[in-house]
Amino acid sequence: MKYETEQALRVKSLAIDVIEELMKDRPDYDQKNLKQVAELFARCICDLVNVYTNISEDHEMTLRGTVTKAKIGYNALIKNAEMTKE
Repeated sequence: MKYETEQALRVKSLAIDVIEELMKDRPDYDQKNLKQVAELFARCICDLVNVYTNISEDHEMTLRGTVTKAKIGYNALIKNAEMTKE
């Protein structure tokens, strides 16, 4: 499988995980945390567009950063969910 496709699918997988987490019955998400998650995934979208429109010069590095942003966003959401449980 092409590297760009693998990385894009990894970002998609993390985005789906975020959607599933948000669909759980937890009304207590921190607004600042949700803003951070939204910003990170918006940046992921920008990165993916840059790669697929050939605006980005270093696709591999851009995609690594994109996956990292998606992981950070997902982990921030999970951390927030764990903190609100306590």
